[in-house]
Amino acid sequence: MRPLALKAVFVLVLAGSAQAGPVEAPVSIEFSPGGPSGAIGSSLGSPAPVQLTVPSLTGVSAPNLNSTLAPAPSLLQAVEVRPVSANVEVVRAVPSLPASLVAPAVSNRSPERENVPAALRPEGTLRPESSPEADPGRVLFDQNSARTGEPAVAGGGLWVKVKNLLSLGEAVPSWPGKSGDVVRVGGIKTTLDRPAGDGGTAKVWKSRNGQFAIKILHPGARNVPGVSEEAATLRAISGSDLPVAKLLAESRDGSVLVKEFIEGDTAHQILGRAGFSRSQSEGWPELAAKLINAGVTADLARGNLVWQHWRTRWVIVDGGSLTAGRARATLDQLMAPDLLSRAGLDPVKFLSGLRARLSPDSAAWTTTRSELSSSKVTAQHLAALEHLDAAEPAGPALAFGPAPKGPAALDDTVVSGSKIKKRVGYDPLQAKTKSKLHGDDPGKLNTTILAVSEPGKTPYVVKIAQWDIIRNEVAARRLARRFFGRYVRVPASLAVKSGYESYMVMEKLAASPSHYKNAFTLEQRVAMALFIRTFGIGDVNPGNVLAAHDKGLPWLIDFEQAFSRVTPVAGRIPDERIALEMPWMSLFEPNRVEDYLPAARAWRAFLAEPGTRAAILNDLTASGFKPAEAAAMLSRFDLNAADLDWTLQNDADFVNQFVDRKAAQR
Repeated sequence: MRPLALKAVFVLVLAGSAQAGPVEAPVSIEFSPGGPSGAIGSSLGSPAPVQLTVPSLTGVSAPNLNSTLAPAPSLLQAVEVRPVSANVEVVRAVPSLPASLVAPAVSNRSPERENVPAALRPEGTLRPESSPEADPGRVLFDQNSARTGEPAVAGGGLWVKVKNLLSLGEAVPSWPGKSGDVVRVGGIKTTLDRPAGDGGTAKVWKSRNGQFAIKILHPGARNVPGVSEEAATLRAISGSDLPVAKLLAESRDGSVLVKEFIEGDTAHQILGRAGFSRSQSEGWPELAAKLINAGVTADLARGNLVWQHWRTRWVIVDGGSLTAGRARATLDQLMAPDLLSRAGLDPVKFLSGLRARLSPDSAAWTTTRSELSSSKVTAQHLAALEHLDAAEPAGPALAFGPAPKGPAALDDTVVSGSKIKKRVGYDPLQAKTKSKLHGDDPGKLNTTILAVSEPGKTPYVVKIAQWDIIRNEVAARRLARRFFGRYVRVPASLAVKSGYESYMVMEKLAASPSHYKNAFTLEQRVAMALFIRTFGIGDVNPGNVLAAHDKGLPWLIDFEQAFSRVTPVAGRIPDERIALEMPWMSLFEPNRVEDYLPAARAWRAFLAEPGTRAAILNDLTASGFKPAEAAAMLSRFDLNAADLDWTLQNDADFVNQFVDRKAAQR
């Protein structure tokens, strides 16, 4: 038999076996996959265990995460939007901790948010991990999508079954292991290289290829609480954004765990040289918020926290200590006075960042504030923060519509080509004068933009693209005009659906890209933040945000990339060109997230009203989205709005580094 045919037969056999279930026939092939960069443990050894006393908390049961979404109404029916029950708790599609580790959670009820749907409340349990953390380069234009990771161990899927098939013969080093020992568990084959930590109950080795940390448990420690449950805990949080070194595989008897190796310096090593860098300081409240938001705590000893430079975050390298816990159990460790002093951390700034990430209206912050008040030292820091709040003017209050209408001929609707000709007075595709716009833009491969005119007639701009792009454009314009038209303008339009040759006719503007000249008021920046972040608008580059020549409201002009899921992004490439794509933040004066929070709170409440929700569904279906699509999009907007406070805190942190740099150069 030819080699190619033999390979095909082998693949078919594997596929059939995987589909049929576990296969116990011995196979001599060994599989050595590439793993993630990074590692667990450090040359300083395993951190000393910290005993945490966690009182029980009164809470509520978790909601059903498996409920299905009711089908959206037909386009021919009136859209009915019912008030959302105030008793619905926050839903996060993420796993739970093992029952043995979980204390009752704090209720996420906030009295002033009784009428806000659960999906709109910032508080929650575990958050799904977002893709930009896995690949910082993908946030250049800040269009991130949330994803839920697969369990690190456990089956499901052809690939996992194939890996299990290829690794039936386990190779497990005996305690405590030695350099050169081969490890083959859970579809991963690697070789022990050098010790990376030794805590008595376990020894941690770095793999020879530098990709894995192999933890070998002491035979007498396999039934010790916290040690024996580590694998179950790590599996349970595998899809969350808790920054803990991931479990990649474990032996059948549980004596060997293979984790990702987190490359970087520990907090102990960093503080031994100097204080924290700016990004490390901003990562401190980020870590605290993720733990508090999830209702958990861990051993946060300085040797157990590694700064993962390429993902711009602090990582807990030994997750065996993860357990349910109050905010105080986390903050007592992260706000230790000697640590704050050596790191150069401002406790007031730390608390400000923590508050915004948790959301000032959340039950999580209310509980955290109460616990901070119970300690003399942290109560002083909290009082200083509230004194600072009182000294600053309150953020602007916005009014969400109605907005001025555009030209009578253009009402952001989908019509036929013949109706466009009637409305504008000529066929724009056959206009006598046509000139191509944005011809030098490499991003316009899928669109054509023309300036068209006829003698004695009103000139227009025509955009030709596939229908998915055109309907995004129409829907975003309707939403911007309806809710934020008092603060920004969008060109009025008409659209024609025609497959890949769909097109829209728009107003021609007298404006120029000037937002980087600090052309916008605080009110306008806040309004843009709410609109762009809630509705997932991307590619907000300087050419798409225009300052009007008539000194009127700014123009937003391009909505090809719209309606995505927007999650908080803490690690962006420190490039000022990215900040230029964030016109809702100033590049000339420090951005205070507190200026945005009152409007964000009001917007979430407004978004929860039945009339608002019906209007959004109507705008989406009128623009060409199917009812089921519109319902799913509305749920996505709810999640984006729930994350607004945290998202805007990260935005402000990012842009402020350039503001401070400019100030230092003056």
